[in-house]
Formats: sequence, structure tokens, C-alpha cells
Amino acid sequence: MDVCSLFNFTLVTVVIVVVLLILLVSRSLQWPVNVPPGPTGYPIIGCLHQLRNKNILELCRELRQRYGDVYSFRIGPNLTVVISGVEALKEAFIKQADDFSDRTDGYIQDVLFQKKGVSTSEEHWKHTRSFALSTLRSFGFGKRSLESRIQEEITAYLEILEKQNGEPYNMKELTVVAVSNIICNIMFGNRFEYTDEKFKRLTSLFAEGFRLSSVAGAVQIFPVLRFLPGDLFSMKRLTEIIFDIKDFVADQIQEHRNTLEEENPRDFIDAFLVQQRKHEAGDPLFDDMNITITIVNIFPAGTDTTATMIRWAILYLIHNKSIQDKLRQEIMKVVGTSRLPSLANKPDMPYYGAFITEVFRVGNISPLSVPHGARKDIHFRGMVIPKGSTIIPNLDSVMSDPELFEDPDKFLPERFLGPDGKLNGKERNVMAFSLGRRVCMGESLARMELFLFMTSLIQRFEFLPESQDKLPSLDGIVDFLRNPKDFSCRVVKLQ
Repeated sequence: MDVCSLFNFTLVTVVIVVVLLILLVSRSLQWPVNVPPGPTGYPIIGCLHQLRNKNILELCRELRQRYGDVYSFRIGPNLTVVISGVEALKEAFIKQADDFSDRTDGYIQDVLFQKKGVSTSEEHWKHTRSFALSTLRSFGFGKRSLESRIQEEITAYLEILEKQNGEPYNMKELTVVAVSNIICNIMFGNRFEYTDEKFKRLTSLFAEGFRLSSVAGAVQIFPVLRFLPGDLFSMKRLTEIIFDIKDFVADQIQEHRNTLEEENPRDFIDAFLVQQRKHEAGDPLFDDMNITITIVNIFPAGTDTTATMIRWAILYLIHNKSIQDKLRQEIMKVVGTSRLPSLANKPDMPYYGAFITEVFRVGNISPLSVPHGARKDIHFRGMVIPKGSTIIPNLDSVMSDPELFEDPDKFLPERFLGPDGKLNGKERNVMAFSLGRRVCMGESLARMELFLFMTSLIQRFEFLPESQDKLPSLDGIVDFLRNPKDFSCRVVKLQ
């Protein structure tokens, strides 16, 4: 690097540091005295240094021990407030839902998503969410009318697993593709063959975008970092991915517009176009970009969460052969082997209900949910959460609470069954899909998919470790979701 380049680089760095210091000081001076307690942290970075040797989940557990159910810490110039425990979570996100239902602002939401879709902090998210939910329900979301589409996908999925002939196999990619195809069916009106290049590219773009969202989080905290040379925080690559996905969805919208029959809507996009024609031009709810971003919001949320939960469920089947056998006995008693399990069988399978609830709890795939935001100063439990704060619902504090779940580190489906063998009500404390007005839109679909996928898998196959003397790890990797480490297993067809 020559002297001139070195000077320019140093100057840029100094300017960035000065801007961050000014922003930090000005924000801190605006905060009221009675903000939730927490560590002081360092100038500019706040408590960022504490994440060098631990993940955010470990930090939140430590801080709750020290400061209680409502505490705060600073990451960069932004104050983050964490709310923990069943009572505090319900008090905030249900009783004070008007205050706690907003989202945070940031480069991704404000610039890349143009404050549209169902994950925005703008007021029209409520109307977009309401329209999206009613439309999804009309196409079978949470209803048995969707069952045949899911079973069609499961049949293709099982055939590929059977072809592995019991050899060690990593099911991750196949599972993501299968679950993605169900969302494609609802959104775009058709499923894709697993070898379809357009479909493979779409799923790979979503997977990479999901992964990079956490890496690019530094730019959300320090937006000025996006002006640094190169792409150290992957924001430029993430931007490319989001634009590629938006282009794909825009092409789908145009194709649907060219073949639309208003009296016979085929899928989510058709339903949107029908409503668009009924509303005035310029209505922000029914412009093309709002539906595009809504699909971009729904697609990964409806894919990665369910696929991740299936992988956690299989891991616990491998680690607990007696539980796997007991589940299979229940399936054989209720369904037999001549057909795939049906949603009509679900009420007669309480042990499955207990098992999947325990997978939700221990798998804990969204331990800190999705961040909310304070659009104004919020008064809560004698404290003030300042305007502009990030608010985190600490679902992990419930999942691992020994007062709710005895021996919380153990995998025990029976904890959810009463003396009569039916679910005992404790399952209501498992907040796998968050709570309040921002509860996961895809909960009903996810529960349908999980029941049909898992019971079909256990009915047809036995799940064994890749090596008899080495079980796959149960440690999670906390990223955007809490994922299991990659693993292979033997999927052995039952005779």
C-alpha cells in the first residue's frame, strides 16, 4: 500500500470512529435514568467483546442470572433489552402488545426491503399480515385440504431416502428442498422436480442469504461499515442475493398476471393479483413490491424452521432408540403400514404429540425469537425502554426453566403426558413459535408438515447412527436459528 492509499484508508477509519463516538454519546444522553439494568460495556463496541468466546445465547443466560428477567446491554450504539421468563414475556408481548409489536429499523429492512412485507416496523405490516394469513388459509394453510400436497412431497422424499440403501447419508439438503417445494406449491402454484435448475438455484440463494444475514448483522449495528472497501461483512453479497430473489419472484408475478383467471385463483400470487385489480393504483398494500417482499419474508421462515426441526427430531430418535420404538408402535397401532399417516390420525397419537413438543423445547431453534423494536419510550415494570431500543423475547429462558420442566437438560417426552396417557397441558408453556401479535405465521403449516413428515419417516425407516460407536453431536450452532451440527445417519428401510 503506497503512502497516499495508506493516508486515505487511515482517514476513512478515523472518520468512521469519530462518527460512531458522536452517535454513541448522543444516543446515550437521550436514554432515561431508569433503563433496565445491565453491564456498562466499552465505548463504541458496548458488550460486543463478550461475544468473542461465547454466543449471544450464553451471554443472555449469564446476564439473566445477574440482572433478572428484564435487563439491557449495548451492542455498538444501540441498546438491547432482553425480556425473560413466562410471566414477563406474556406481560410484554400479550398484555402490552401495542407497545411491543414493532420491529427494529435497519439497512436490510429500510433499504433492501423498502419497509415492505410482513417483517417491517411500518404500520401497514398489520394489514399485509392479515391479508397474507387469510389468503394462505384459503389455500389450505392449517387445513386438511393441503394434506394431499404435503403427502405428494413426502412420497418423493421417501423414495430418495430409500435409494440410499441404508448407507450413511446427510439428509439436510434433501429435507430443505422438500419443505421448500411445499411453500412453492402454495405461493407459485406448482412444485418443482428436485433436479430443476431454477428451483435448485432459488433454494441455494435462500440458504446463502439466511446464512449471510447473521454475518451482515454488523452493518445493521454500524450502518457506516457498508462504505468500507471490499465486502468484509458480506453485505454486498447479501444485497446481490436479495435482488436475485426479488427478480425471481417478480418474474413469477408477471407470469401469473399474463395467465390470471380472476374467478379461479390458483395460488397466493393469483389471490394477490385479484385483490390488486380491486384496489386503487398506488395502494401500498397491493403494490408488486409489497407482495414480493412478503413472499421473500415467508419463504425462508416456512422452510428453514421446519427443515431444522425435522433434523433435530431425527437426532433425538438416533439418541433414544426406545423412544423411536415407542413412536413406531403407536404409528403401527393407529395407522399400520398400508398407507401414509393422515392428519385424521393425529388425535389418536398422543405420544407423538409429547415427542414433538419435547423436540420443540430441547431443539429450541429460535431461542431469542426475532428482535422487536421500540418505536417510542415504553414503560414496563417500573423501568423505561428507550425509543429506538432493540427488544429480544428470550424464549430460551422458558424452554430451559427448571421450575416449568424438571431436569430440563434431559429429553423426556413423558413430561407432557398425564396419567391417562394424553397431553397434560404443559405443552402450552413451550413457546416454539414465539408469542403475541408477531407469533410465527407458519405455525399451523409447520405442525402439519412435522406430523406428516415425521410419522411417515418413522413408519418406513429406522434411524441409526453412522457409526455404532459414535453418536452424532447434540450441540447446537446458534446463528439466525439454532441448528444442529451437520451429521449423517443410516436410514434403514423396515421390512
